[in-house]
Amino acid sequence: MHFGYYRAGVNPFRRETMLEQMNAEVLARLKLEGISEPQLLDLGCGLGATLRSFARRLPQAWLLGITRVPWQVENARALNRAAGCGERVRVVEGDYEATALSSASYDGVYALESSCHAHGADKGALLEEAHRLLRLGGRFVVADGFLARDRFANALQRRIYRKLCDCWVIEQLAQLDRFRARLEDLDFTDIIIEHLQMRVAPSVAHIPWVTLKFLLTDVVFGKGKMTRARWNNVLAPVLLPLVSAPLGPMTYCMITATKR
Repeated sequence: MHFGYYRAGVNPFRRETMLEQMNAEVLARLKLEGISEPQLLDLGCGLGATLRSFARRLPQAWLLGITRVPWQVENARALNRAAGCGERVRVVEGDYEATALSSASYDGVYALESSCHAHGADKGALLEEAHRLLRLGGRFVVADGFLARDRFANALQRRIYRKLCDCWVIEQLAQLDRFRARLEDLDFTDIIIEHLQMRVAPSVAHIPWVTLKFLLTDVVFGKGKMTRARWNNVLAPVLLPLVSAPLGPMTYCMITATKR
């Protein structure tokens, strides 16, 4: 369940439009103007929807996505071929915290709702790898959930947060201050933190409908079974508002930085 970006002129009742707007916002912050054939890297690309969106917008770009999930690689490649961008968009299996890719090879690196799966409160290994892979002047963009503070209203809210992390197979969300400090330690510059809680709120409102539609089409009237993973994906959106601002410390941010 990815979050979309709402801005004036976007129809809040069209979730796909907001998802595509989120892609556009990430791309704008990569600042690729003047680069004739940009090389872009998606750290945690899933099925590659953002890669294909960028391929449509940047006909001369070369794009690579990394995912830890083998079935995502197979399906992403099929989707890339169907979209006619299989030659310019590659998806490979690998650990995005320790890739075998060449240093200083990319004009832009981004992690769209995937940095949360990296290790540590500062996601240090992921940030180090992004820094290594970027060329001088290259841009790094992260859009994800963060803990704006490491304080919960009570023990129950902390337990809800831990259950949410378990549902999404997350060790822990990044602590915003530690994430920024790690970027600074790596000598990133032009660090900008945008709080987008209200920008993503309209897409979050679609979650109950999307969840109900899935249950009806895939399980009740389909052949799918309610596995533990599917139960977790149903439960997580219910828990999310209980630990998110203003009730809790979780917030949604887009963070941009430049390698110098």
